Amino acid sequence: MHNPDLLYALWLQQACGIANTVYLKLFTRFSSCREIYECEDFSFLSGKHLCEKNLKRKDLDEAYELMKSLKEKQIHAITYYEDRFPASLRLIQAPPAVLYAIGELKDLNELVGVAVVGTRNMTSYGARVAEDFAMRLSVCGATVISGLAKGIDTCAHRGAFRAESYTIGVLGTPIDEIYPKENARAFHALYKSGLVISEMYPGCKRSRGDFPNRNRIISGLSKATLVVEAGEHSGALITAKHAVYQNKPVFAVPGALGDSHAGTNELIKNGAKTATSASDILDELALSYPTKIHPEYLLTSKKIYAYGNAFASAEPEEELPSAKVSVQPPPQKPSSVPVAVKTPAASLSQRICEALRGNALSADELSVATGIGIGDLLAELTELEIDGKIRSMAGNRFTCI
Repeated sequence: MHNPDLLYALWLQQACGIANTVYLKLFTRFSSCREIYECEDFSFLSGKHLCEKNLKRKDLDEAYELMKSLKEKQIHAITYYEDRFPASLRLIQAPPAVLYAIGELKDLNELVGVAVVGTRNMTSYGARVAEDFAMRLSVCGATVISGLAKGIDTCAHRGAFRAESYTIGVLGTPIDEIYPKENARAFHALYKSGLVISEMYPGCKRSRGDFPNRNRIISGLSKATLVVEAGEHSGALITAKHAVYQNKPVFAVPGALGDSHAGTNELIKNGAKTATSASDILDELALSYPTKIHPEYLLTSKKIYAYGNAFASAEPEEELPSAKVSVQPPPQKPSSVPVAVKTPAASLSQRICEALRGNALSADELSVATGIGIGDLLAELTELEIDGKIRSMAGNRFTCI
């Protein structure tokens, strides 16, 4: 899509940097980035703005080079004044001048985004909850948005993949950098069937504030924020704080008392809404987006699922009749799936690796082969993949490395 204002938007961002509150003052006064470029007098900017001197420099050479680089790398650039720029991001205190994206660029204004965020150092309980909530939210029409970091973020994106749904990762690094490197597979999955977004262009200077700054975009793109596990100083709490400033609902999954990840309990004490099932979020969103959000797809009961208990797999999970995935294992064992030898002493991970030795199986097939409930199984698969013991293949199948 040709955008005659792009060159000037790139110039502006290079002049003023990332997450600068000066943008809001400029954007409310001018109707295009070209008008800002052509302005000679910036005395109307109150306070100290380090970029004021840069705004008076009209050299477009670096902006030209960046525009060429974006084209060569097939990176989308969405400028503030475009219709496709997310309207919700125009309302935040420091709106980005440009968003960069890789992947399938849908109309971001038409999506009902839900941020699912939490700690990088998750527990198996947190992994189960994040992935399961994200899958159920996706099935019912929400778009899961997270930060593509290790831990809860990765599980959130995985849950959306289980539902074969679109998901968005927002980076705190330049758009062309994969960080952390061990998350490369998740990045490439989003490049193929989702979207990766950053306000940082290729070669953008880094600072300590980059990751906290990106959290305002995660919450800004979302209609609600869910925090699964968070420590006392977790970046997920920053995302929740931005959501509150943006007047959007914040949900938190309760944590164990005294646990290092129980920052969610403090959120609840301070006014966040308790989420014990995806329905808690979906029911509220459906009031505002009745044609897009469909809680009825879950046929959800009001019971609380025992995600953290060993006997949780004995509880039947609700059926997803209109979804692309099923959280209920198939009633009969496929004849082509070998049954792993199971002894009481074998750990879950041992049973999984034994079943995958020489085979590539789906989660449902693994559940049958190992006798492990689908909830426990998915949590173990996440940890095994993070540890580099298994890998995902096309068709949502897994194999041993």
